[in-house]
Amino acid sequence: MATRRFAVFAVLGFLSGFAARSGAAEAVPPKDQIQVGRDGMLRSRTGELYVPLGGLHGNVLPLSRIDLTPEELEKVKPYIWTAQRTDGQGHIDLWDASDAVMDRWFKQLAANGVTALRLFPRARVGNEVLDLCGKLNPELQQVLHRAFKIARPYGIRFLLQILPEPGRTGYVSARAIERWVLPRYTQAELARLSPAQTRFIHEKKSVSMKEYFTDPDVLACQKQYLEQALDWVAAEPQVFALEIYNEQGWNGRQFMYPAEDAEIRWTAEIVRTIKRRLPRMPVTLSHPGFGITGYDPFKWTRAAGVDFYSPHAYAGLSGENATIDFAAVAAASSRIMNAVIPSFYGEWGVFDSPVPMDLKRFSHRDAIWLCLLGGDGGFLQWTNEFLEEYRWPAKVFQALPRNFSPERPKLVVKIGAEYERFHTNSRYPAFKPGEFIGFELNRQKQQDENIQRVFAAYRRSLELGVPIAFTMTGRGMTLDEFALLDAARVQRPIRAEGGYQLAWLKDARNPLWIAYLRSRKVHGFGSHFIGVPSGAPLAIRLSLPAGRYRALLINLSAGEVKAHSVNPDASIRVSERTSDDYVLIVGAESLRLELPGWAS
Repeated sequence: MATRRFAVFAVLGFLSGFAARSGAAEAVPPKDQIQVGRDGMLRSRTGELYVPLGGLHGNVLPLSRIDLTPEELEKVKPYIWTAQRTDGQGHIDLWDASDAVMDRWFKQLAANGVTALRLFPRARVGNEVLDLCGKLNPELQQVLHRAFKIARPYGIRFLLQILPEPGRTGYVSARAIERWVLPRYTQAELARLSPAQTRFIHEKKSVSMKEYFTDPDVLACQKQYLEQALDWVAAEPQVFALEIYNEQGWNGRQFMYPAEDAEIRWTAEIVRTIKRRLPRMPVTLSHPGFGITGYDPFKWTRAAGVDFYSPHAYAGLSGENATIDFAAVAAASSRIMNAVIPSFYGEWGVFDSPVPMDLKRFSHRDAIWLCLLGGDGGFLQWTNEFLEEYRWPAKVFQALPRNFSPERPKLVVKIGAEYERFHTNSRYPAFKPGEFIGFELNRQKQQDENIQRVFAAYRRSLELGVPIAFTMTGRGMTLDEFALLDAARVQRPIRAEGGYQLAWLKDARNPLWIAYLRSRKVHGFGSHFIGVPSGAPLAIRLSLPAGRYRALLINLSAGEVKAHSVNPDASIRVSERTSDDYVLIVGAESLRLELPGWAS
């Protein structure tokens, strides 16, 4: 049995080396490569707009949605994962999914408007990872390659974490060496290990989390692994961007502030290594799910040299309270981050929550539209709930003119001083220099008056129906000046009358506006504060430049679309009283948009 197993891995090792060498020769076609523009939007090199929508934990498939046959269920029964149950049935890993099962899942995702999944470099939510102490895991590589290939006809791309979380690697876990690393090496490979590999594989060296980002053997092995992994990625057109590893600076329960500066330097070296091999590949980093209220993203992203930022945010951890709901806080945090670097959420969710399921939907809907209409390049969530909420965002953004670019709001609010005070951690009693710190620091930062004043400014912009941009160093109004702003002084091409909140985005290159309208009351469920639909009258008044326009009013709650030919100063009376959510698209009649009802 041992001899047979060795033979199998010897063949796999040969095929892995062949695949890596082939990948280097067959790079991703230039037309398939994705780039991040200065406007924060993602496009292929041929200029096609790509908006990553969906995300999810892409390694797992929910049994409640993929309808396995009895034979398929019997095969995967030993490997059903139940830790993320929200539907009572559990999940299976890509590792255990057949091509047919993957195809059914990707087809369903695409039908709901999902264009992106986020992949972990591991199998079965364990320590079977891509980096085997300096060697690319050949079996896991093939699993992910199958997923990329099957997803391609459906237009689904992947945000791939290129490195495992430190605690899952053989550098930290001796158990990982014995169980997953050694069995993947042939005798020939073991005979020609590099000195750094030898220390971990033969000499059983291990490092602590504090040492991980400064140990030269760890970095040497990682570069050896990356040489193979990046050659492989170069031949995978469905990988649109690389993430360093999941939620940097977090060990599962604590912030690792004593290692922060060392990890930032390590991250910069990893980014340089990636860029030397794949100079056009977008690279990002993520932080744990506190939104803006954990680490300072600008400190990390400036020094690391990433192309965009991938924040995570979860209900109860990001700063929402009785005055502002979680979705609005998520969008406000995006506006803060976009003041310095393009960003869009890599994980988001009302997760492990007492909020009733029928009300959770509205937070998902709000967050998607508020973030996209604030100029985010995409939106990714964590669990597979409410996938259908991506149908209309996908339709709308796929129909935009080829040269679409979000116009920066004319009203700019300065927040540099408030932001700096907020992220001065020494101000908080929970912060102890030299110590790993738990959730108590985040709880104190959420309540800080500086960040709450910034969130309040965004909430007011929704109430006024006036988009705002935040700036750290540029010219603009102060928070106090914006709080006293007379809305009548502001030119508003779209106004909501009757109490609805309004967010809208103007295309910088075309006479086209996209708006989202909602009516919400903030309701608390424990520490989770969400926006609950609240009835109000709604009329929409336009004040546009001279011309002839079309308008589509999409009732997201009822699934209805109404088309209008409108004058520049038209008024659309929607309802005497409603709590439904709406998207309004207004554009010049000359624009050709592939949307239901636009041409009629």
